[in-house]
Amino acid sequence: MDANQLRFWMLADPLRQWEPIPGTPPPDVPQEEPPPDVYLDASRRSVRLASSPATISWEETQSQVHAEQLLFRTPGTLDAFGTWAYLDLAASAVMAAGAGAQPIRLLTFDPNNPFTLPSDLVLGHDDVLYVAAGGGKVLLKEPRDRWELTTVSAEGFDAWRLAPAPQGGVFAIPRPTSLTAPPGPNDATRVQLARVSGRPVPREVLRERAPPVFRPRGEETDPPRMSLVLDAPPLEGEVIVGIATSPEGRVALLSWVYDATRAGTTRDDARLRFFTGRGLTAPITLKQARRPFSFAWLSADRIAVLLRVDTETVIAVAYTLGKEGQAAAPLGDYYPLTAHDGGPFLHGLESPPRYRTLDGSPSPLHPLSLPSFVTEGSMRNMAGADAPLLDGGSPRAVWHRLYLEASIPPGCGIRVFLATTNTPLRPNDDMNGQPRNWHEHVFGDVAPGRAANHVPRGVWLPSPSEVPFHSGLMPCTPEPQRRGLFTALIQRAGLRVRTLRGRYLWVKVQLVGDGRSTPELFALRAHAPRFSYAEHYLPELYREQLFGEEANDEGPSTPADFLERFLGLAEGILTPLEDRIASASLLTEPRTVPEESLEWLANWIGFSFDSALPRERRRQMMEAAPRIRPWRGTLRGLSLALDALTQGAVTQGGLVIVEEFRLRRTFSTILGIDLTDEDDPLLPGLYRSGNSFVGDTLFLGDEQHKEFLALFGEDIPKTAQEEAAVEEFFLRLAHRVTVLVHQDFDAREFGLIQRMAELESPAHVSLSVKLASKPLMVGVASLIGIDTYLGPTSKPEPMRVGHSALGSKNLIERPPSLDPRLHAGG
Repeated sequence: MDANQLRFWMLADPLRQWEPIPGTPPPDVPQEEPPPDVYLDASRRSVRLASSPATISWEETQSQVHAEQLLFRTPGTLDAFGTWAYLDLAASAVMAAGAGAQPIRLLTFDPNNPFTLPSDLVLGHDDVLYVAAGGGKVLLKEPRDRWELTTVSAEGFDAWRLAPAPQGGVFAIPRPTSLTAPPGPNDATRVQLARVSGRPVPREVLRERAPPVFRPRGEETDPPRMSLVLDAPPLEGEVIVGIATSPEGRVALLSWVYDATRAGTTRDDARLRFFTGRGLTAPITLKQARRPFSFAWLSADRIAVLLRVDTETVIAVAYTLGKEGQAAAPLGDYYPLTAHDGGPFLHGLESPPRYRTLDGSPSPLHPLSLPSFVTEGSMRNMAGADAPLLDGGSPRAVWHRLYLEASIPPGCGIRVFLATTNTPLRPNDDMNGQPRNWHEHVFGDVAPGRAANHVPRGVWLPSPSEVPFHSGLMPCTPEPQRRGLFTALIQRAGLRVRTLRGRYLWVKVQLVGDGRSTPELFALRAHAPRFSYAEHYLPELYREQLFGEEANDEGPSTPADFLERFLGLAEGILTPLEDRIASASLLTEPRTVPEESLEWLANWIGFSFDSALPRERRRQMMEAAPRIRPWRGTLRGLSLALDALTQGAVTQGGLVIVEEFRLRRTFSTILGIDLTDEDDPLLPGLYRSGNSFVGDTLFLGDEQHKEFLALFGEDIPKTAQEEAAVEEFFLRLAHRVTVLVHQDFDAREFGLIQRMAELESPAHVSLSVKLASKPLMVGVASLIGIDTYLGPTSKPEPMRVGHSALGSKNLIERPPSLDPRLHAGG
């Protein structure tokens, strides 16, 4: 019997079909809207407990004064090579270090004018060093020294802090006018944000030219400039003190918040806002973060801030950012600042953030491996267009079995509460107060949520998944009783009839940990309707006789209910076996056959894989083999084989197959392919006379040189020797095929194409595979919008001796580095 025909299974995706249930904040961390206690881990596609909120101890006496002093320290910046630039006040210069034993000087400033000293240094995404040099100016210095030092400014704007913009350039905020008297409602101070963009003209363009050489006016097509992108009214009681951009380009502004009852005193928590392109979002309050003097992005939704909690101690605290307008509590991760010099984070384009140590070198910010998690967190399945309800299809549907793919460390567990309704309305949310609505199932080392001796407890299964021949969704190796697949028979514990009926299934999951470990849920599946052995194989007298309200009474289960669950023990073993038998066809399906059996399946149809063929393409080739086999030895068969090998390059125009007999009457202009062979009968005319034409009428070339064309004109008399030469030429064009490869295939892929073409072409056909240097081939693939393949622009790559061709896609240039000694060979 095919058990799959009698039931179906549904998968609840942890990232798309679950919503966290807000938890209860610790008593010493008051919050209006506490963050959820579960964390959706996108990298592992799982759900786990969130880090435990940290509690920060403050010493209020002098910490604010020290924080203000640290706020005005000039940050340094770091490049991808590990070299860095920083301000040396003793030398009144910006220095670079990392490539040699001693730092070197990049820029010098007037020591007698403190207003010219830099307030910030940033290496942008465009490999330009930006320096906020005081007086509102921003200096642009190219590390490769390809243009002169350039200065930009905006009237009335004093650039103070910088942050790199994703498309090049930097964002800038002005220097705070006062930290002791924050702006009020009538203050003239405004919230401003500027953008520096553009690039100077390189020296090569500006060098002296001969008098007759034409030079356009305005050679700077994108001149450097600074422009205001935000000019808004002041934020009452707030002062913007920091700016940083995330890897995705989100511009975040950090502000200190002042207590209205005590002038000049920051008693409230700091706030974070985002620039939308038109204005600022609602703030995210950073709980327990008073006077953070520096912050940096850890990931797309996490930041780290530096706090001065007393006269000597600086700590790093991480936050997970939620929706705008909500509060964010500090995470429990501990970030040690080993030998920290007490200053701000270094600006950098790569994760993790760096800070300067006492010896001046940068050190990465990493959390110490002492996990601290909340002890409980809950979530529930969503309902909507993007996350459809778990629908049994009928009000009489009996929900059968629950499967979890999870990791449950010792001392941890998972409680699953189930409820059903016949309408798409969520039942009462009180799990403990309404036991008849929600029914508990327990997995791992955790006691039931309420006093009940009959709460079903899940068991571990050795299979990776109950779905036939599926490898499971867990990225980790199964471990008995701890990691892998768990199952439990769905029941209503403590009731006379424990069968759970209803059309829609509602699920709540409660993760329970010990504070040092967390369970992790990768998938939850519920199977319905139940295939009842009692109803299908036993007489009617063994079926349930208790219905209605009496079936919902608390008490010992009925004999029929006990028998139903007892037979479920055998059904839980036999049904997976029946499923595997019913799904045995998957073992001969190229998309689902186990990896170790792929070669065996290929031998069934006489198919073999090239040793260089990647594993992910072998299944594609196997799937296409039945379509290729009937046409083997034909042009269509060759096209199908190469198309399957290259993931559609023939269909897209990346490969063009030319039968050369078609060139007898149409000599095509071929661009981007090297066919300069004097002995090839296809080429002597092109090589000697330069005549080429598309079709039969359009001539490209010199009208006075048609010697080669005259040889083939049908209306021109020819001698017997000329006739023989023409015949020989036509015969040599027969049984020949050229595969034109005009895509950016590497040497390994080109070799695969060549071997596959030789394997699939008939023995009597002469085959050649030619690599094109340009993707557009007029006359071969020249129907714009139909069969012309336009390849992407090749990115410049480092020059490799013996592999690169000058002028195509390889450039010789010095790498951008803050320390010039790196790209000067020193």
